[in-house]
Amino acid sequence: MYIRKTASPAPYDSLWEALEPWKKMPKKPFRIAAVGSGGKTTLLYTLAREARERGLSVLLLPTTHMQLPEKDGVLTGRAEDVMEKLKKDGFAVAGVPVVSPKTAHEPSAHALSSEIKKIGFPGLETYEKAGAFADLVLVEADGSRRLPLKYPNETEPVIPEDIDLILSVTGLSALGKDPAKFCHRKELAMEALAKVSSRLSPLSFPQGWHTITARDMALLQKSGYLTPLRSRFPSARVIPVWNQADTEELRQTALSMLEFFSEKDGLITCTLS
Repeated sequence: MYIRKTASPAPYDSLWEALEPWKKMPKKPFRIAAVGSGGKTTLLYTLAREARERGLSVLLLPTTHMQLPEKDGVLTGRAEDVMEKLKKDGFAVAGVPVVSPKTAHEPSAHALSSEIKKIGFPGLETYEKAGAFADLVLVEADGSRRLPLKYPNETEPVIPEDIDLILSVTGLSALGKDPAKFCHRKELAMEALAKVSSRLSPLSFPQGWHTITARDMALLQKSGYLTPLRSRFPSARVIPVWNQADTEELRQTALSMLEFFSEKDGLITCTLS
């Protein structure tokens, strides 16, 4: 189930319908990036599947790293190979293999292949040339080490300049958890929370950070992603996505976080029926 804050209160069964990207689809290709943490890859694969069901050709790729695809991968780095896959099947996951550091100098090709768990950016030519061959380009533009909460450093996220829609994802499974175990770049997150909290109330953020609250997550989402990305990409739509809202309580928490900063546009994803 997908819930759009600015849309009808009735939930959507389709992510595609909830996001309504077709309103700008006359631009080809339409480019969507997912950043943040807590379910980016799953979200993009869902979008790819639903776009294919509507007859669109889809290219999916990372600008940083993403998990090695089980199928539909084109890992040569050659734009022509990706275009051929798009022509044949209408869907391609483009990237180049990322080799584990411990086997980077291993002469055995078999040993190398067994250590390939992720793929990286296939190159600007593939992004531009193969991307122009697709109707929809989906970009995983951030890494979070599979943790549900993250605060980016100065080099992150890695978003192409021609992007049309940015989905800023946060996983609600971090709520109430230990930031040392559930937040990527915890120290940066602590610094950001202290800075933002001091402006709101000098005594609102304690010296130690032991439990992730809804307010923490909302502040990190806003200061780490929404505000800077809207400034950097003024022509793109930037949407906060609260993922993993798999109980009614989490669903209401996500809605309250959208209200906290008066976000007019937002998406809540969950498995509630």
